[in-house]
Amino acid sequence: MPIARDQVLITIDGVKDLIGSGVDFRCRYELVEFTDDGKPRYQCVYLREGEPEAILVSTRFGPYGPEPRLFNIWPGLFKHHHEFGDGRTLCFDSDYSIPFDAPGGDDDLRSGRKRQNN
Repeated sequence: MPIARDQVLITIDGVKDLIGSGVDFRCRYELVEFTDDGKPRYQCVYLREGEPEAILVSTRFGPYGPEPRLFNIWPGLFKHHHEFGDGRTLCFDSDYSIPFDAPGGDDDLRSGRKRQNN
């Protein structure tokens, strides 16, 4: 899956830096494809106040450059969200999308994961 030239990229090391810096961020998971056996696969997008969205890419680049990291639901997506997510609960709709909007629709960065150790 090619990445558009105007998209910002982030690696796991960049996410670790975000977490270590104490910056508030959100992440969302976009359903991008289904495997041959019908399992949904997702890409992760990180958002920070006043910054463009950043797509999580693999640390190793392929022959055509960086490629998005794709996650199956279990264990990949759950494990990633637990370690590098924003602290919100994952919920799946019947179409396998992952909505993060709370009742009332407020989805701003302030209510995301707070890092109290920094």
